[in-house]
Amino acid sequence: MVTSFNRLFNYISGNNAEGLKINMTVPVITNIPLKQPLASNATLSFFVPHELENPPKPTDPEVYLDTFPAASVYVKTFGGYALNTAYADQAEALAENLRFLGLQFDDAYFVRASYNAPTEFFNRHNEVWYMVVI
Repeated sequence: MVTSFNRLFNYISGNNAEGLKINMTVPVITNIPLKQPLASNATLSFFVPHELENPPKPTDPEVYLDTFPAASVYVKTFGGYALNTAYADQAEALAENLRFLGLQFDDAYFVRASYNAPTEFFNRHNEVWYMVVI
């Protein structure tokens, strides 16, 4: 994940086709597959600010631009300095609650959302998301 973060951070720091510096946004999200090995299939993403209508092309072949349609998600919020195990535990708790309530969701993966810089140790805001299936 550190390598992926650094690639994206380099992109917003001006390592792109236009040399444009882009403000960091939150949350930083990671799609965590639940039915495949994590190491090779997790996807880390930054959101590009809305005011940047035409983001510059990445120069790193491992970085790509993608768009996501509007979606509904089920969210569980929690605090603390969350490591992978905390996200996994919270995602499982959310999945159990959704199943108990009979709600339909995509259980092939969950999204972990981080809202704080790694250097912030207090008053942290973390979330796990499952996509609503309609």
